[in-house]
Amino acid sequence: MNSNNQQNFPPTNDTSLLGKRALVVDDDPQFLKFLVNLLDHNGIFSIAASNGHEALTALSSNPVDFILSDVQMPEMDGYEFLSAVRSNPRYQLLPFILLTGKPAYTGLQLGIRRGADGYLPKPFDEQTLLDTVRGCLARVQTIAAQANSKLNELRANLLTMLPHELHTPLNGIFGVADLLEMGDATPEELADCAQILRSSGERMLRLSTNFLLCAELQLQENHPEKTTLLFGSQPNSDTSSIPPILEKRATSWSRLSDLTHNIPYAQLAIPTPALIKIVDELTDNAFKFSAPGQKVEVIGSLQNNYFHLQFIDHGHTGTRAQTLSTRGIFVQFNRNKLEQQGAGLGIYLAEKLLNLYNGAISFSDTPNGGITANVLIPLSYPS
Repeated sequence: MNSNNQQNFPPTNDTSLLGKRALVVDDDPQFLKFLVNLLDHNGIFSIAASNGHEALTALSSNPVDFILSDVQMPEMDGYEFLSAVRSNPRYQLLPFILLTGKPAYTGLQLGIRRGADGYLPKPFDEQTLLDTVRGCLARVQTIAAQANSKLNELRANLLTMLPHELHTPLNGIFGVADLLEMGDATPEELADCAQILRSSGERMLRLSTNFLLCAELQLQENHPEKTTLLFGSQPNSDTSSIPPILEKRATSWSRLSDLTHNIPYAQLAIPTPALIKIVDELTDNAFKFSAPGQKVEVIGSLQNNYFHLQFIDHGHTGTRAQTLSTRGIFVQFNRNKLEQQGAGLGIYLAEKLLNLYNGAISFSDTPNGGITANVLIPLSYPS
């Protein structure tokens, strides 16, 4: 640790920051020494720099636990240095505390907008600085713990869902292979085999397609300019494509007689492939959580500048609308009670696509049981 020009700080018994590493940036040599010695007194190793350029060079080769940076510096000031740090994914959670002599409100606003975790107006005392550092480190630890918890939840969901989703269609394919190897199959048995192969293949294709689309949408969040690569640059469609999708999905569940729909014509500000995916996933979800004989209704209406679609089912045993509103990716509901097809991606994909094209989705409880998915899609009027 740096110990040159040591200040006469009072003895400390606090070891909470012992062994931490700090990058300290200030163009005032005397104040920089003061900071280094203060941190040294509390068991913190310091790397010193006099401006943002020097600090970036030091950061690239020295791992640190937090950064203390002045704002007013030559060549690259504290705000520019902060922006450069936050532009690197490696340092997006690295605690960054700004030290400035500017009026508190002005400095706080500028710092927050650029991603600062803490802010200290000069002059400050030792205890204030240490409390600020501890607070920032604690917040980062909390965020990391929450992220790790989410990651563990995602892993658990995948481990629960994926083997079933892969094994079920594969078992069908291998079962057909065994029957065909026995020979002497009748035309009727061959037709049944073909149907099993097709349904198994479609299930695996749907799974892989949804995984790929999920990955593309995740990448799009970080690169909004690539939105047009998903479904093209013209976000235009109309509601005439909806009824065929509803009927095709109902037929796949052998429940065409359970489907009712009323879809008025309207022009929508969303690409046709995205509209089809949203409608297909929400229709599939409605049939998945309702039993044969229970009606599934899809109703469209004009609502101000939006087209309102309602997907109404009378099933979803044990699941409330509030549960769907707090869903996560790869989450299947009542999996321990109901055999479900799919990766738990349908609602997630529908929501992501709607958000992408300025739409929205919400859920409400259907009277006498079931859930209603309420979808809003912006209308597109001819210019």
